[in-house]
Amino acid sequence: MREYCRPKTKVGLILGMDATIAASLLPGFELQLYQAAHRNLADQNNPLRFSNFAYAMRELVRHLLERLAPLDSVIACEWYQNQTSKPNGVTRRQRAYFAVQGGLSDEYVRDILSLETADIHSALVRAIDRLSKFTHIEPEVFGIDQGEIDKLATQTEQAVADLLATISKCRHQITSALWDQVDDAVVFETIRETIGAIDEIATHHCVDEVYVDKVTVTSITHDRVMFRATGMIGAELQWGSNSDIKNDMGAVMSESFPFECHLYSWVTEPDELEVEDDGLQVDTSSWYGRYGEDEA
Repeated sequence: MREYCRPKTKVGLILGMDATIAASLLPGFELQLYQAAHRNLADQNNPLRFSNFAYAMRELVRHLLERLAPLDSVIACEWYQNQTSKPNGVTRRQRAYFAVQGGLSDEYVRDILSLETADIHSALVRAIDRLSKFTHIEPEVFGIDQGEIDKLATQTEQAVADLLATISKCRHQITSALWDQVDDAVVFETIRETIGAIDEIATHHCVDEVYVDKVTVTSITHDRVMFRATGMIGAELQWGSNSDIKNDMGAVMSESFPFECHLYSWVTEPDELEVEDDGLQVDTSSWYGRYGEDEA
């Protein structure tokens, strides 16, 4: 069964906090900054509460985009063009763009993954520009009414949440589009290479089946898409030679073991997957738990 899970958080949410945003933040500073922003918003006796919220949220988005889209990685993308007046400048839109699709081309994202991201990126930029307006304390932004606060806070958080949801959706769409290629690459790797962990158990082994039950995209960089596949490998284990088996001096049995496999593809050819060096890891600890030597 193919599995796709959104990130989860066990952190209790302060009233009004968006669960998608909270689940995507790193524990510690990022989450604490988000909590502080909402504590500002909840302080109804403070006429600067939305300005304080706006400043904290603008800074949170800045830190989030810098983590998800490092400057050097954005500049290294083939689609990058300097749209600023600074050398090697990167805009918020470009960081958001990278956070969603890394170095993947617009054509691949649009035509293969069926994602339209332009409106989402524009909404985020507009939301941050609105926040910037409220960080400058002028009479017209001082003590704005509750209805306007609710509207602006909702628009801001929706724009951020939509970006984060689109990041997850992009990775989900990639795994759906490339599931068969991942499966084929894993199967080929089990045939091509002797699996050392299984080879240590028996004299000989033969892989009977490979079942991939989960594929995740672990990262998208300027040049690669990184995958992690997990599942089960079914193998026939043999002790002794074929002659030993015929003479009842050996043994054969079937066993299954969990595995994980790390793969990658180039952003220029996303459907051509390769397994990383030593990327296939089979867990045979259950074998030793059942059949290993008794502890003294």
